[in-house]
Amino acid sequence: MRLILSLLLCLPMTLMAAQVEDLYRGEVPVASRSNADQQAAIRDALAQVLVRVTGDATVATRPEAQSLLRQAKNVLLSYGYQSGTPLRLEVSFDGQRINQQLQAAQLPIWGAQRPQTLIWLAMDDPQDGRLLLSDTTTQTKALEQDAARRGLPLMLPLLDLEDTMAVSINDVWGNFVGPIATASTRYSPDFFLSGRVTQQGDNWGYHMSLYAPKRESEYGLHRALVRREGQAGTQQEAISAMMADLAAYYASRYAAVAGEGGGETQLIFEIDGDIKQLVALERYLRSLAPVQDLTIHSVMGRTITFEVELIGGMNELDQLLSLESRVQLVGADDGFEQDLSDQPRYRWEDR
Repeated sequence: MRLILSLLLCLPMTLMAAQVEDLYRGEVPVASRSNADQQAAIRDALAQVLVRVTGDATVATRPEAQSLLRQAKNVLLSYGYQSGTPLRLEVSFDGQRINQQLQAAQLPIWGAQRPQTLIWLAMDDPQDGRLLLSDTTTQTKALEQDAARRGLPLMLPLLDLEDTMAVSINDVWGNFVGPIATASTRYSPDFFLSGRVTQQGDNWGYHMSLYAPKRESEYGLHRALVRREGQAGTQQEAISAMMADLAAYYASRYAAVAGEGGGETQLIFEIDGDIKQLVALERYLRSLAPVQDLTIHSVMGRTITFEVELIGGMNELDQLLSLESRVQLVGADDGFEQDLSDQPRYRWEDR
């Protein structure tokens, strides 16, 4: 597997946000198959889903979410038990109805299109000393499981010869971002995170800094988009708190909240292809959280104008469009069919 991944990384890589599956499916431990335990587990599963969909780790404690949790069966689609120790209940919910209720409560809705984050994480380990996580370290599983619960698509470095020649554990521990940024380019992430998890007496602390690969200062230095730090009782809780901070930051950029600049707007795209390209473009736009409804307003040659009804503001939609490699913002010098408006225009290239 590592050889295959290494060979793939030698090929040109295209930046593309990940499509997160099973946003509205929860899986939680359940004490027994009794009706009371089942109902409690369904509520817990819905709380898990709300965290994933809103990006807010504390959403279940908010008054706006309490009525939805009390009526969890109203948005239930199916459930089933997974044998093992402990017994687990897998629950699927109606995403459309959940989104309607989140919208009515003016809670954020973070759609399935989400950024890929490359994680460079150094940590203290009681058995192995200080180590750098890779795709094969045993400590990686806890990180990946917590990220999956939050709907965070992650990548971890291979730490093969190319990586180890470019980045040392001291670079990550001290957040010397230059070597980390250079080594990150082969993975083509949407963002990369440099962090550490440290043992501090009986507690554990974490520090994280998030970067966009192409964002630099005027002096060529990478500036962090966000920095977070905190403490927790265990190593796992520190990792979980760090992932909660990451999810909260992304949700603040990409989630849509009803009433925050919503309304109707137009999107103008040029497509280079046949009806399949148009279908793919429409499917992509409908997958975005701020897009409540979408219709084709006009078709002129290769230029398609969409009428879009937004849940949140245009800023959230712009952020999501900027993540997608198949979408390019174009101008008058790009050969686009122009009119006299100042409307932003995009090119769709689904190769």
